[in-house]
Amino acid sequence: MINSIFSKRMATKLSINFFVSVGVISGVIQIITSSYPDLIAHYQWKGWVTILLICLIFAFIRSWPKRSFSESFANPDVKIGIKVGNIFDQEGHLVIGFSDTFDTEIGDVVSKDSMQGQFLVSMYGNNQNKLDIDLDALLQNEESEEDIEKTRGKNKRYKVGTVVSLSGLNRKFFCCAYSRMGADLKATSDINSLWVSLQNLWNKIRIEGEQKTIVMPVIGTNLARVPGISFKLPIDLILLSFIINSRVEPISKELVLMIREEDKDKINLLEIQDFLKSLHN
Repeated sequence: MINSIFSKRMATKLSINFFVSVGVISGVIQIITSSYPDLIAHYQWKGWVTILLICLIFAFIRSWPKRSFSESFANPDVKIGIKVGNIFDQEGHLVIGFSDTFDTEIGDVVSKDSMQGQFLVSMYGNNQNKLDIDLDALLQNEESEEDIEKTRGKNKRYKVGTVVSLSGLNRKFFCCAYSRMGADLKATSDINSLWVSLQNLWNKIRIEGEQKTIVMPVIGTNLARVPGISFKLPIDLILLSFIINSRVEPISKELVLMIREEDKDKINLLEIQDFLKSLHN
């Protein structure tokens, strides 16, 4: 949020909205003074200062970055929302990012603050055994190979881009492996892996999502650790991929992309809003 407020884009929007409001009010004043020529003269400089303050307040209200916003599209016929908050407070199918080993052990293997860790606690009541059983049942027909060098957590690797869907109460959890968990327990990914994973995710949602609202976090944030790659890039890739694939074949009527509270100051929300609008082209 701070990045959004103190940014060149914020200053530009503020200037545009200020001068637009000045223009509108000036037009109204001209109409009024044509009938009451002495009205403005009566208030003199105090009246103009008041008008300018009103215009400035209006510009700030119009330009201030929101914690949530959405954009509706005609082609494809979808709605995309951006929200700052907790994904587990939202209604709809959820997308949960995993590594290629589908590790679930909280601690050194999976951080309790990660999406997998929060998913285990929030949706499975911290019952790791139940989650492992459900995942293994869905992954048994997926191609895999054992990695003997990985001695902590699970050592069965699946292809990056593997997607399985767990069933919850009136919703599904689409578990997407978009990164590779190293033997050192560090998950890494790249742009190509994220793009491929997104294609597979949309295909899975087409088949099992029933056109219901899809709520997902910003998967691929570990790309931001790579020099020259911003935290915003995974967001752009997700939005672009969803629009492109929705034009090929419908995925869902609505996608809600959730940004964690702790990540909101790493991005410029105004830039995301402008990028979302640019996808109409």
